[in-house]
Amino acid sequence: MSVFDISEFQPDDRVQSLNSQGADGIIVKIGEAMELDPKFVRFVNDCVACGLPYGVYYVSHAHNADEMMQEAKWINDTIYSYLGENNLPKLGIWWDMEVGSAQRDDVWPDLRDAIGTMQAWYPGYDKVGIYAQYSYFTQYIDMDALAYYSIPIWVAQYGYYENSLKAEYPACHHVAWQFTTHGETQDENEWYGF
Repeated sequence: MSVFDISEFQPDDRVQSLNSQGADGIIVKIGEAMELDPKFVRFVNDCVACGLPYGVYYVSHAHNADEMMQEAKWINDTIYSYLGENNLPKLGIWWDMEVGSAQRDDVWPDLRDAIGTMQAWYPGYDKVGIYAQYSYFTQYIDMDALAYYSIPIWVAQYGYYENSLKAEYPACHHVAWQFTTHGETQDENEWYGF
């Protein structure tokens, strides 16, 4: 599947444009630092209108376990408020771990516990995962534990002929590989699925 991730930085008609180009799904930014992305509602409605499956991603700014749990609650409350209690995103809920405060040696237990808590909130829904660069996973995440807990992985790694993380850690639950950016404006992902 060819899946694209979008946020307020894309034009208002991005979903329709990607749909006409043959996109198989869209991952929409739900928010960052516990603030709703200004185009979240528009883009989700456009996905529904186009019949495209969608997921959501949240950019974490948590400095510690308490802040990460506050973010988990914000994600949960926002999903229920805007999508409804029984309408969890088909393409998952993703923790985007690109911000500096999330790049710390003690992040793994905090992130593992936040994801575990969210999975407990959504019985039978095992689509709460981590998005990050290849180097983030190898530097900050316990890859053996990640495989043990079967937490979904969406890795960004440009300019390679393969998803190196998937090749090096085949026991992990690899869902997607962000392999290119078109003109620095649009990320594209190879989607393996859950």
